Amino acid sequence: LVARTWQLTLDSFEARGLPEAVTLLRLLARFAPEPLPVSLLNHAEVGRAFPRARTEAALRALLDQSLTELIDVGVRCVQTHGVLLDSVASATPPETLAVLSTTAGKLLNAAVPEQPDAGPEDPRLRLLSPHAIAMLRHGAPPQTMAELVGTATRLATALHRTGDYLTAWETAHGAVQLSRETLGAEHRLVLAADSRAGRALFRLGRYPEAERVLRQVRGAQEQLFGADDPDTLDSSHGLQLVLGNVGKRTEALSLLRATITGRLASLGPAHPLTLRSQASLLTMLSKSELEMPENVSLLSLPADCERHLGADHTVTLGARHNHAWALYVLHQLHEADEEIRLVSEMYEHRFGADYPIALSAQQLHARIHYKLGNVEAAVDLMDEVVQKRASSLGPDHPFTTASRHVLADFRGNGQMAH
Repeated sequence: LVARTWQLTLDSFEARGLPEAVTLLRLLARFAPEPLPVSLLNHAEVGRAFPRARTEAALRALLDQSLTELIDVGVRCVQTHGVLLDSVASATPPETLAVLSTTAGKLLNAAVPEQPDAGPEDPRLRLLSPHAIAMLRHGAPPQTMAELVGTATRLATALHRTGDYLTAWETAHGAVQLSRETLGAEHRLVLAADSRAGRALFRLGRYPEAERVLRQVRGAQEQLFGADDPDTLDSSHGLQLVLGNVGKRTEALSLLRATITGRLASLGPAHPLTLRSQASLLTMLSKSELEMPENVSLLSLPADCERHLGADHTVTLGARHNHAWALYVLHQLHEADEEIRLVSEMYEHRFGADYPIALSAQQLHARIHYKLGNVEAAVDLMDEVVQKRASSLGPDHPFTTASRHVLADFRGNGQMAH
């Protein structure tokens, strides 16, 4: 009945000189039944399927016949019922599928940031995830499938960098599961998506799974592409983060140093990824290690990052954050206090006070307060961090648990001193 009803309507569109409405509905059937941002359809790539100038008229025709609807979920979207989309998809002429699939993939690709950066949560990105998965589930020739996996991985990266780790994992993991049969488990893009899934697992606090995934992916990448391949090095950087958080410091430090050497050779000293890995050393070295002659130059990393990338670059901010930690370890508390206060202000202005990295900076600031004898200020700030981490990450997340232990130490030692 559904098929007959909409087919009669589509026939009427053809009779009224609105063939674009038919094509648009078939294009929508390549996406998921979840809300789809209208802005995605208003892109030049839609011209692959029908004239872009006819998009509004085609959408209006579908709305007038209740074949789709406009909704506002904080972002203006169209939403089409899943039963209708399935029916349309099954009746779409096979000879048009390649163009429709390519067009849908290009539209999705254009909606994902080309260079994902850290920032506050973006609801539009989360809306794109089910559509990336739906297109992969539809299946496509290897070349199109590879492009879709690349887009899904970039989307997962963008979601990760806004702090939406769960959707990032769902997107990357889904891309891996749905593309392996077509592309093979050892395809470069499939491995890159799996690596991104491992990074998200780490941020979700699922350390054993993250370590397993990243070890497997890195091993395959090293065997297939070499130890200094950018993809291998990216997985290496992610793996050392996990190892450092599960008490495997020696292995983590060795892997990080190898990652830095590889990135210096393949990307150069001024590349953001090279500088990010170098800055990570600041959080791993002990006081005695930081004071070694070969490591003293690390303390100038924020200035190097600012010179190469600019003062507002995310890597520069991260280097200043890590530099504050190194100053804290070196017992240069007043300098550390000044540095992390400025970093916290910049994080809050750019990302918001609840952003994961902002909370990490606030925790360091609380530690420094405590060491300087400002126990009450340290407890107040740490209590806020615990509450926010419990709310955003969950009460049992390792980061939340660690913050709770820091707060307990502050309170216990403060009462003993009193």
